[in-house]
This record gives sequence, structure tokens and C-alpha cells, in this order.
Amino acid sequence: MRHSCLFAAVSLTLLTLSGCRVDSGGDSSSTLNPASNVDLTFSTFDLADTDRAPNTLSKTRFADFYPGIEPNGADQTAEYQATAADIRRHIDRFIGAEPTSDGKSYRKVRNPLDLMNQVISVGRVDNFDEGRGYIRRRIEADESGTYNSRANQASIRFTDQAATLENRPLNAREWRYQTLDWRYQAGSETGHVYRTIQHVARSVDAEDRDKQPQLLSVLAGSRFNAASFSAIGYNQPEYATADYVSRDYGGIELRQEFIGTTQKDTLYIKSPEQAVIDFSRHGFNMEDDSPDCLRIELDYGMSTVHLFVSNDEPARIPDPEEDPADYENADDIPTVSNPANCANQPETEFLMSWNAESTPDRQ
Repeated sequence: MRHSCLFAAVSLTLLTLSGCRVDSGGDSSSTLNPASNVDLTFSTFDLADTDRAPNTLSKTRFADFYPGIEPNGADQTAEYQATAADIRRHIDRFIGAEPTSDGKSYRKVRNPLDLMNQVISVGRVDNFDEGRGYIRRRIEADESGTYNSRANQASIRFTDQAATLENRPLNAREWRYQTLDWRYQAGSETGHVYRTIQHVARSVDAEDRDKQPQLLSVLAGSRFNAASFSAIGYNQPEYATADYVSRDYGGIELRQEFIGTTQKDTLYIKSPEQAVIDFSRHGFNMEDDSPDCLRIELDYGMSTVHLFVSNDEPARIPDPEEDPADYENADDIPTVSNPANCANQPETEFLMSWNAESTPDRQ
């Protein structure tokens, strides 16, 4: 059975005070994989801070990285500030961010990943709550458990009421999530819960293509400490990844580390057709002003940003220790990571770096 409920999604408080729950058809506490259909209608998909919910944006995926790359101290030059702005404007295309007046942070975001995280943390959707409660009980019993919407062929659809009334493009008014998954493996020495969220934009006719939002898909994974994993509220991940794909600007991937002495976020930009950073302002004459691999690493402990670049360097190459003559088919030659690819370049081989503003919550 599908159930619908109107949520005002502009803030955590409004979601909480909406006075409506989405009933998923009863208690699934004893059911293996309790995922079922969820159909929600929101007043808007936009997320912003309000007087009653001032911390909404602090839980969005780029809340630390976006302002954290701002140059500081002696590196607070026009050149480094412009490069940080280039990176942020590129991120905006994927997360639907509306920058603040100084451009260093954002006042609003609109994207499927942040909205789903918000809905889950608020805890107003019975089936999502049942899923987390089911995993919590499995942890306590040390029994493996999985909540997986795809395995149950359960549909998850979010609808933006305002966008629908305005007759905006399909993928601006309706978001579908192909996968929502929590899983816990009993007996594991690591004791972790893993969560996956996947959204893929719906297909449209060719004549409607350019009217759609830039974001085509997002695939996100998070790892949580099983001992502290909660069935209610916001769960802070230990590690998180999010891979975004756009229609015209390639893709970006954010990898985050929230534990350990050195907390770090790394953004990978894969945009071979579009220039993202003007390297000439730093005196670099690139053969191609739109290299296909950029890696921006923000070390919160050291408050430094390192930027790595490569172009036309595959992520993996044939193992130089192997003799091609030993293989009838070249595709069978074992491969190794290519150290020249920006993702694999050693920490000391960055193209440029700058000191960044402090981010107390990540130090």
C-alpha cells in the first residue's frame, strides 16, 4: 500500500511539526527486510535554516567542505579566493546551492541526498523508522539484518507540491529513490552499519532534456558505528561518500572521514568537457584548461587544502611487472593503480596548496 503525506521540508522543525506520519502498514519488527512503499509530498524540496530550526544546513553533505576551503592568513589572496570560488560554483551545480552574499557558504540547498538525510533524521516516516529500529534490534541481538527497498521492489517517491503547481520539469518536481539500504553483519569484528542511498532522474523525451535539472544521479554510502547507531534522530557517520553525475558538467565525488586524529574531506572533480578552475591565475599554463581529474583535499587538523591535477591518465594501468607476451589477450594483463592519476598521486605531489580557515567541529 502507498501512503502520502504533506511535509513542509524547508526546516527540521517544520518537518517535525507537520502533524502527520506516513503509516507503512503496521509493525514490521519481526519481518526480514521491512522495506515498503513510501510516497511523500513536500511543500518544497528546498532546505534552509530558520529561526525555529537554525541547524538544518549543518547536516547537509557539503556543510564543512564548502566553507572550509576558504583561504586564510597569508594565503587569503585574490588568486586563492577566486579558485575556492571556482570550486564552490561547480559544487552548486550538483547540490542546488544558493550561496550567501559573500559566496563562502550557502543559505539553501536543493538535492535528493540532503533531502533524504533530512527526512530520515527527523523520523516522521513509519517505514524508514521501522527500518532503523529493525537494524537497532538486530545489533542488540547480534543478528545480521538488512533493510533494502530495491530487494523488496519498494517504491520511494518524493513530490514537490510547489514545483508541481508551477508545472516545472519532471525531475524538478518528482524524485525517485531506486535504493535505500541499511545493513548490519553480525559477528563482524568491526561492528558497523552501512547505508546506501541512490537516486536516478527519470527519463524524459529529447525535447524536454534541457529543461531538466543538471543532476542526473547520486549514489551515497555511509558507515556508522553499530554500538552508537540510533533508531531515532541523526546518526553521525564515521565515513561517507557521495558520487554525483550531471547532464553537462561531468561528475563530482566527495569522500569524508569523520573519525581519527586526522579528519579529512576529499573532493574529486571529473569534468573533461568543462573548465572548472582558471589555473593561469596561479601561473600554470595547462595544455588542457579542463583536465579530466581534479582532487581537492581538505585536511581539517592542519587546516590546509591540497589540489592535485592529472589529464588523460587512466586510474589503472597494466602491471609493469607483468610480461604482455604471457597473455593471449591484452585485457587479461593484471592492472595496478596509476600513480600519475590525480586520485593516486602521493600527498607530496600536489600542484598547489593553501592554508584554510579553521573548522572547529572537524578538529
